[in-house]
Amino acid sequence: MILAKRMVRMQESQTVALNSTLARLKREGKDVVALGAGEPDFDTPGFIKEAAIEAIRQGYTKYTPAEGSMELREAIAAWLQAAYGARYTAKEIVVTSGAKFAVFQAVLAVCDPGSEVVLPRPYWVSYPEMVQLADATCRFIDPADREHLKISAAELKAAISPKTRLVILNSPSNPSGAVYSREELAELVQVIRDTGVYLLSDEIYDQIVFDEGGYTSLSQFPEIRSQLLLVNGVSKSCAMTGWRIGFLAAPEEIAKAVIKYQGHTTSNPASISQKAALAGYLGSKDFIGEMRAAFLERRDYVYKRLMAMPRISCLLPQGAFYAFPDVSAWFGREKNGFKITDSVSFCQYLLQEFGVAIVPGVAFGMDTHVRLSYATSMAVLEKALDRIESGIKSLEQAGMS
Repeated sequence: MILAKRMVRMQESQTVALNSTLARLKREGKDVVALGAGEPDFDTPGFIKEAAIEAIRQGYTKYTPAEGSMELREAIAAWLQAAYGARYTAKEIVVTSGAKFAVFQAVLAVCDPGSEVVLPRPYWVSYPEMVQLADATCRFIDPADREHLKISAAELKAAISPKTRLVILNSPSNPSGAVYSREELAELVQVIRDTGVYLLSDEIYDQIVFDEGGYTSLSQFPEIRSQLLLVNGVSKSCAMTGWRIGFLAAPEEIAKAVIKYQGHTTSNPASISQKAALAGYLGSKDFIGEMRAAFLERRDYVYKRLMAMPRISCLLPQGAFYAFPDVSAWFGREKNGFKITDSVSFCQYLLQEFGVAIVPGVAFGMDTHVRLSYATSMAVLEKALDRIESGIKSLEQAGMS
């Protein structure tokens, strides 16, 4: 069988691969605690599920416009106005089958073969593969600020070349939990404005931010309105990962291009999911505050436990539901035949020897780190961190390879 080169080049998502491994180990009866989840552990709110059930009862099961229903796009535009003072029309909004598909289509819309896309490390695992599928090239930025894992305006400016078409920024960050302040964003925005490149802002975790000062969206900078490709959705804020509803807010010309592509691929996002998402945008947001409070309690616990472990350093996450500790001080150790040389071998060691699953940082472009999700119960977190601590102590007793 001969596959297209683009498919051969594409790497499997390490987060998806981890889930497959966990499923196999559980089938084999292995006791494994997993901290790899990239989705809230909360159920979709009842009123949202009821809206979907009612849609089925009413026969709302046919095709919708490729760009999504008018009522949902208008609700998203109203939400952007209420949340961030951002003025979008329904014509500038495209509802997609998840925020991931919005990102991919945005990349396709503005990148030609040979175009460069600037990606700060650490990045979300799928960004480089999407860029590659568009026959574009990634230009990575390694932030000098290893404590906060955020890039500076000077670093961004240095990375942009005549071939650059797009910069992708993810705040709050998956995997690090870093959140850019208004002042930091203003400096980056000035570079974007001066260079004329597009900026894709992936804001899917915008409702899970722990700073009392709140969150700053890049939609609040009107000076780059014509260059901004804004991606968001309901997967994280409404615990609706499986419903697959995201959106792209972009200049009308780009929105039209994405609608054309979507019409030839998915036809439209699932009609029933659109009705559910509509309820999420129009209904009460009280559940988001409750979810955020639970994540904050877990964040504090995970951070305290990690920082108490020897030779581990970690950014205090300001958003999302991940911790991204630096474990590179343990590279070079050997225990029970495991040689710890990178993030993959570190994670394999913990999984095989101590039954705890986390994600190697190399999947996010930073091999010195690992990602832990705290989108699970406190009981599971305590058990998992006990095992990680035991693994660290065991390495502490081992010699260098």
